Amino acid sequence: MIRLSKLRCLNMKKPLGIDSIPYFSWIIESDQCDVMQAAYQITVTDQEGGIVWDTGRVESGTSAFVPYEGTPLQSRTTYQWTVTVTDNYGNEASANSIFESAFLEESEWVAKWVESPLDTFERAMHFSEQPCASMFRKAFRLKGKVVKARLYATCHGIYRLTVNGKRPDDREFAPEFTVYRDYLSYQTYDVTSLLEDGENVVGMYVGDGWYHCYMSKTVADDYNPAHAILLQIEVEYDNGTRETVVSDETVKVSEGPVRFSDLYAGECFDANLIPHGWDVPGYDDTNWQEGRLADHGYKNLKAQYGQPVRPVMTLPVVAAAVSPKGEHILDFGQVIAGRVRFRVHAPKGQAITLEHTEGLDKDGNFFINNPTADQRVVYISDGNPSVYEPYFTFHGFRYVQVSGLEAINPEDFTAVVISSEKENTGTFECSNQDVNRLYENTRWSQRANMLSIPTDCPQREKAGWTGDIQVYTTTALLNEDVTPFLTRWLKNLAIEQRDNGSVPCVVPNAGAWIGLEKGYEQQYNLPGEVSSAGWSDAAVLVPYYMYQVTGNTRILQEQYKSMKSWCDYVLRTAKNRRPPESSLPDEVEQYLWNSGFHYGEHLIPSYSKDGYGEGTYEAIRISQQYVAPIYAYYSVSSLSEIAGVLKKAEDAAYYKDMAEKIKDAYGKGVIREDGRMPAELMGAYAMSIYYGLVPEQHKQLFADRLVQILKDNGGCLDTGFLGTPILQDALCKIGRVDLAYELLYQEKAPSWLYEVQHGATTIWESWYALAEDGTPFCSSLGDMVFTMSLNHYAFGCVDDWIFRYVNGIDKSRPGYKHIMIHPQPDERMQWAKRTFSSEYGDIVSDWRKENGTFHLSVKIPCNTTADIILPDGTAYAVGSGHYEYSCLIH
Repeated sequence: MIRLSKLRCLNMKKPLGIDSIPYFSWIIESDQCDVMQAAYQITVTDQEGGIVWDTGRVESGTSAFVPYEGTPLQSRTTYQWTVTVTDNYGNEASANSIFESAFLEESEWVAKWVESPLDTFERAMHFSEQPCASMFRKAFRLKGKVVKARLYATCHGIYRLTVNGKRPDDREFAPEFTVYRDYLSYQTYDVTSLLEDGENVVGMYVGDGWYHCYMSKTVADDYNPAHAILLQIEVEYDNGTRETVVSDETVKVSEGPVRFSDLYAGECFDANLIPHGWDVPGYDDTNWQEGRLADHGYKNLKAQYGQPVRPVMTLPVVAAAVSPKGEHILDFGQVIAGRVRFRVHAPKGQAITLEHTEGLDKDGNFFINNPTADQRVVYISDGNPSVYEPYFTFHGFRYVQVSGLEAINPEDFTAVVISSEKENTGTFECSNQDVNRLYENTRWSQRANMLSIPTDCPQREKAGWTGDIQVYTTTALLNEDVTPFLTRWLKNLAIEQRDNGSVPCVVPNAGAWIGLEKGYEQQYNLPGEVSSAGWSDAAVLVPYYMYQVTGNTRILQEQYKSMKSWCDYVLRTAKNRRPPESSLPDEVEQYLWNSGFHYGEHLIPSYSKDGYGEGTYEAIRISQQYVAPIYAYYSVSSLSEIAGVLKKAEDAAYYKDMAEKIKDAYGKGVIREDGRMPAELMGAYAMSIYYGLVPEQHKQLFADRLVQILKDNGGCLDTGFLGTPILQDALCKIGRVDLAYELLYQEKAPSWLYEVQHGATTIWESWYALAEDGTPFCSSLGDMVFTMSLNHYAFGCVDDWIFRYVNGIDKSRPGYKHIMIHPQPDERMQWAKRTFSSEYGDIVSDWRKENGTFHLSVKIPCNTTADIILPDGTAYAVGSGHYEYSCLIH
């Protein structure tokens, strides 16, 4: 017998409101061993029962990313899809699920954009430098019993939606963060149960969000600082008739209790100004202003792709203290992205202030660690008992300073963790508690920095830095299903990509980051093409990693134009922009990408003890000599492989030839004749080894140099953002798995366990973020002084190595269609368990040592095969099933 589970459309469970061509995935479960899918059949029917696609019996083992190829889908239609699978034993099983389309034609929008007439002004960075939020009220009357109703909404800003006073779901910050000028998401809600026969009211409370925020403001010629909404409800009655309700000139607008809000600065809420009942029928809105009709058009509207931002968990206060300075501080025990919900009963007019931070100073005093983000909330009491949670902001924090209350009861305060909703795909635990904490730190940083977009940190910048997600994508996918999340972000990357193929280092590229880019344009004389090796390569490498982990060829097809455009830009730049100081012959120089602006390895520890001081910029200058050519090779060679997968033979051959020429030029033009690198840096040798760029005659010298540099550095790593992800693999590649484990267990700074042993609950931006005595490290950038973030996931990429070496779960074919289980534990670890939910099902590697014997328990999912190699070298080739093995430990 077989069973089908985890039916997914676009990697989502029963998606509501899509405008993309769907693809389908499912998992086979069975108690038998060696189960493989022999054939499948998919049928898709519309809500009338008509068949719109029937594949017939397809002799194939494909059970993920099966594209829809039926008749064109219709708008606003619920479809049922049924998959029937036959396995290699002749067993058969069927299961079904649904998806629903949204608007598939621009002309189907009949709602009108309505702007807020409230006063507005140019936003600035700090608390109180923003206008009030806008309440939009749409009252309407329905004439019968509703059997189906869908509400489609978006705004300029971020909104909280209610229907007759009730929220249709718990999503936050819709329509989320995209390249608004070309890609503004709208959301679809099932409001059938919320509508009444008779009077109804839809409320949309709109704050600034990313659209109007100083740090992330949209870039568009027709930018308007006013909040605006677009709302359309499609209603079906029990008698078969339909009605459409839209935002129009009947929408009323008013100020409300949110006096100002900002995603970085915080929020001020005056409970005395709550218009109680404003979003339910019967409220008198006579004194509200009429909304202002606007023509913002519909061309940039896209149905939201991927799951929404939601509250994902709550945390209680674990400690409350009065600091040496007399501050009342609450400790939630964990650095998070989110906000605080609290109960309050204070005299009318009293202001309660909450300030948020990731860490305290060494004496336990409150320490504001990010001057660009005030992270402050002010609640002004109306004298009544109340529960308040900010509407339009979130913070990166662990500690909260509370002022304005005579007595503080910790039980009144709850931290609400906010993140984009994603399915968990992995677990890990082992006998070493510090390594377990390191794993948890990575998971917490991922949770905090995948909030609408992949960010670098959730407090200071909250920006979509391409380099961070480029180095972290594989680890992210091994922890959670981020396929929809990254797919939407990559669509926006392609939009931001310039006509010349260059890719900005931040996506979306908006607000303050435009100013940063302009500064680099002037400094490096690169108008309209500031890009960086390792950052902008995300255009190729993020989809490539997605394919490697999940087998997703759809993302390769969708992003191929973008990938090709980036690689062509790199090749063209290498050929046409020769460094003035170069003395290399043209046949070498033309294949080396070694000019322009680059971040280098970024934050190499020995150079960055001063944060973003002179040492860091010196490291950038030195390390870009090898980083840029290496990434040119890696992206171009990856594109050649991708072209082969997509059966683009001519492109595959061309980019393979270009990659070989880059490799040859690297050996002649970057590596010196004596076999040394131009910079005696750990990353220079490690990256060259890992990416296979070392000529045969120099391989031993490179291996020796890497080991010696590591020894000279006291056994501590000395690699940056781009070198650290591959450092342990480079050591393993030269046969020094022992040294890779030494790096994992290292407790001196810079190291992962130094952070753990100094109280880290997330991954730090800098290995030196806290000194031995707990003093926060302060850095400066121009006139701005700040601490390094305590919540950056990039260095959490070590999890990928842990999963592959400690528990040995790896792939020999993309998507884990063929699995490798080869644990290589060292003597200090006594047991470890790793689970990973691949596109085919759960993979488990669970081992322990007992009395000189190594015991391994393995689970291989249906529709896959595996090679299992024990530490003594004994190998087994198996199909799906549960297996137990043991061997003696040498």
